[in-house]
Amino acid sequence: MFRVLGTVEAVGSGGAPVPLGDRRRALLSSLLARAGAVVAADELVDLVWGERPPADPAAALQSQVSRLRRALPGARIRTRPPGYVLEAGPDELDALRFDRLVAAARTGPRTEAVGLLDEALGLWRGRAYAEFAESPVARFEAIRLEQARLHAVEARHAALLDSDRAAESLPGLEAFVREHPLREQARGTLMRTLYALGRQAEALRVYDEYRVRLAEELGLEPSAAVQRLWLEILRHQVPTAARPPVPLHDLRARYVTTDGRAIAMATLGSGPPLVALPGWVSSIDVIRSGRDPRSSLLQRLVAGVCLTIYDRYGTGLSTGDVYDFGLEPSVTELAAVARAAGPPVSLLAMSQAGPVAIALAARHPELVDRLVCFGTYANGRTAFTRPELNAALVAMVRSHWGLGSRLFADLYRPGAGDEAAAHLAAVLRDSASREVAAGYLDAVYDIDVTELLPQVTAPALVLHYRGDRVVPFAGGLELAKGLPHASLVALDGRFHLPDARDLDAITATITDFLTPDAGW
Repeated sequence: MFRVLGTVEAVGSGGAPVPLGDRRRALLSSLLARAGAVVAADELVDLVWGERPPADPAAALQSQVSRLRRALPGARIRTRPPGYVLEAGPDELDALRFDRLVAAARTGPRTEAVGLLDEALGLWRGRAYAEFAESPVARFEAIRLEQARLHAVEARHAALLDSDRAAESLPGLEAFVREHPLREQARGTLMRTLYALGRQAEALRVYDEYRVRLAEELGLEPSAAVQRLWLEILRHQVPTAARPPVPLHDLRARYVTTDGRAIAMATLGSGPPLVALPGWVSSIDVIRSGRDPRSSLLQRLVAGVCLTIYDRYGTGLSTGDVYDFGLEPSVTELAAVARAAGPPVSLLAMSQAGPVAIALAARHPELVDRLVCFGTYANGRTAFTRPELNAALVAMVRSHWGLGSRLFADLYRPGAGDEAAAHLAAVLRDSASREVAAGYLDAVYDIDVTELLPQVTAPALVLHYRGDRVVPFAGGLELAKGLPHASLVALDGRFHLPDARDLDAITATITDFLTPDAGW
């Protein structure tokens, strides 16, 4: 039995941990983090010896593997080029057992959910992989397990509520929400739990505190699901059955194929057709969950437009190997989505999506009715003027996606607290792998569609925060000057994407612009 939900241990037949030296524990942690998959020998050497490798790394590693095999005679440690693999069944590794119990709680009888989740959470003895949690091999598995643990805690409290055990759940749930104030599922469960205990006023205060914190730290509004719950509590109309789906949750993916690539797209609402382009990386699933920084704006816009969103190839639901991260494939994808949505369509290009929208509007004016640009640019070389910094950011994303995503989270939301930064970083990581994210980021800095600006005949609305740290305000000014029929709306603030305090004005401005005969 191997244990990684805490300190990394191999447990002997008598139940006691097998004594292992530091190097063998480091080696074991890496093999367990990728149980069933080959870990390259050079990765193992780096982890075990760090910056002071032995004179003959291959021989030294082989010696450590042999010693580990002797210490753990029942372990199935195989030699497979270019490294080693440890095979472990679901009952041999506590992390696999945890996953199995959580899945059983999710799919099995509701009456058994609390017991299964208690058993799953009882396997945890501390931080997953402990001192090896930040190692290159174990980092992402440690992050995955921690997120799975938090989801399991939330699921347990929801199961307690559904089992009429609200009073039993409340103390632990309140402590969990204090520790993780931006986790919406827990916040909603706390509101329902308080209401079930006859404490309506406190349930409403929980919502108000969440609304203020979400606006200040992430620039978002509560999702439509939590807003609906707040209204139900206010009106004493909380249903006992599951609530109907909320607007963005109604998004359902379908696929359009272009040049052999299947692109996931989803459409919702009625009114003027609007295609919202993905930015750097994005995911339909993340957007419809309300976690994406753009979700609040899209949720408001869908009330008055027929909204289409899509995932660029290699991100979100548009899975596949990406070999060309440049402008042309992205324009081809957008053209296919616009045709499927029913042209002519208006385009909403936010963040790094501007050049793609401009290229389509210039080359295929028959597909584009109007163009909305928010926090974007036309020329990567003039918008991002420090090549050495650009290269460093790409390298960080490629080698340390966890650290890179936290850095970008701070750029997207200056001054964000640890919880907010972790939230935004998780949104990025859940949208794309590090290789795909790095490839698309590298392309951002070189794209230049300045010469296409005069060819855009569609009316354009340009919105940009003056203090934007991701795409400087100069990028918006260049767009407004270069597009023949553009109007500029300058916003005060250091934000990159719409802030909650400005959502009313931004939504009204965009909706008015998209409305025929509105005077634009």
